[in-house]
Amino acid sequence: MITVIAGVNGAGKSSVIGSWLRDNGGEYFNPDEATQRLRKQEATMSLDEANATAWQIGFDQLSKAIDEGASYTFETTLGGNSITNKLHESIEKGRQVSLFYCGLASVDLHVQRVAARVQRGGHDIPSEKIRQRFESSIANLVTLVPACYQVLVFDNSAPLRDDKPSPVKLLHLIEGQFRQAPSPDIPEWAKPIAGAALRRVYPDS
Repeated sequence: MITVIAGVNGAGKSSVIGSWLRDNGGEYFNPDEATQRLRKQEATMSLDEANATAWQIGFDQLSKAIDEGASYTFETTLGGNSITNKLHESIEKGRQVSLFYCGLASVDLHVQRVAARVQRGGHDIPSEKIRQRFESSIANLVTLVPACYQVLVFDNSAPLRDDKPSPVKLLHLIEGQFRQAPSPDIPEWAKPIAGAALRRVYPDS
């Protein structure tokens, strides 16, 4: 099984899905954590170099897992084509892919959440990259919905409660059937994803 923890920067995917996974004894590759480790190991490495190296490490591990038929869990913005294409390749090879996605009500909220993270000592992401990924990440997810073994989508727009996220489950799809169908009032950002899920479940409607 290839398990994907996805969402644009600031969505809270590490807090919502990554933390839940680790609390239940699981582990996953987090490129942000890898970047921090690399910069501690090599003081002269720039942030851009560390980010690129961490991304490549994760991509190589994903490729190896696909080739060897091994399980692998990792985090990604799903904003680029390389990871998306590799996941399609995995599915074409008969591998099951479970995709857990976190989103926010607007791209501006993503930018605000990243800015707040920086104020707390976290890492920054240029706002132009966030804005670009807001569109490309959802578009890439839409291409994967028809073929993934499982798709679970959360809206994490609500403010933190006691420093903890309060995500809302929007839809849950397993093997082409809804465990939770999207409601008519699903947030605007998630409507393309819901549309792809509905077309998979009801292809003739």
